[in-house]
This record gives sequence, structure tokens and C-alpha cells, in this order.
Amino acid sequence: MTSKKEKVLKELDDWFDDLESKPQPSIYEQMKNESLDEKILRDFHGFAPTIDEKYKDKLPTITPKAQIYITETLKPGEFFRFGVTGGGCSGFNYLLDIDTEIADNDIQFSESPPAIIDNESIKYLYGSEVDLQDHMMNKMLVVKNPSAKASCGCGTSFAIDESLLDQYN
Repeated sequence: MTSKKEKVLKELDDWFDDLESKPQPSIYEQMKNESLDEKILRDFHGFAPTIDEKYKDKLPTITPKAQIYITETLKPGEFFRFGVTGGGCSGFNYLLDIDTEIADNDIQFSESPPAIIDNESIKYLYGSEVDLQDHMMNKMLVVKNPSAKASCGCGTSFAIDESLLDQYN
């Protein structure tokens, strides 16, 4: 007769053997199908940030300097994609990218240059402005976000000021 301890150890050994025999998805694979809201909830340990309603429906803007730079960068059929991803050293990362496809949940917020944002990111970027920082030989797109309370030195990560925000539904 086996003891309870031996039975538990056997179950644990079987579990590890089973784990090794089946391919396990990477953390990236497990999280890639999460929505932005799910990623943010995970990053904030289940406490959803709330959204400042005074900026609601104020679409992001692009300064004239940034418009010129983005327009010169885009090829025919390309769009400037602006958005948010969960993570980063401050909780959120800005997404500043070039895309060739508009998804069903995208909102076009600029005609010149053609610029799009997804409907999940918009609530974190209401009232934001994309600008071009031009210093000597360096050019970089920067975001002025009225809902951000902090950002890191890289300029692509930010945190939301929870005192300004109401939960978005």
C-alpha cells in the first residue's frame, strides 16, 4: 500500500512528465489573443484604470510638423497607426506605426496624413497630440497625452492619472 505522500509525489511526477510531452505555448502565444483591456487589467493586477470623461470624443490630433514628417514617410496605400499596447515600464506603450490595412474596429482620425486608431486604444488617447521632436540630426514622434500622469525616458511608455479617470464602459 502506498502512502499519501508517495501518491502525491507520483501525481506530481506524472504532471511534469505530461508537461514535457505536450508542447506548451509561449507566454507571447498565450497573451497575443488578449484584448487591450484584458492586458491592461493583467498589468494593473485586476484594477481597471478609469477614463477621464472630459476628453471623451476628442480625437487625437497631429501637429503640422508631424503631419509633414508622416506624409513624407508614408507610401501610397499606407496609413499612420496610432494606438496603445499594454506593458512597458509605466503600464502602457504608445504604438506609432505604419499599416496597410484598416480593420473594422479602426477609426480614421486624420485625412492628411491618413491616420487610424483602433477603438480599444482611443479611450486612453482622447485629446492626445502627436508631435515631431526635431533636435539637430534626430527626429522622433512624441505624444502629448492629457491623461498621462507619468512617462519614462524612452517616450513610448506612460501611466494614466487615475485621479482624472472614470471607468470606461
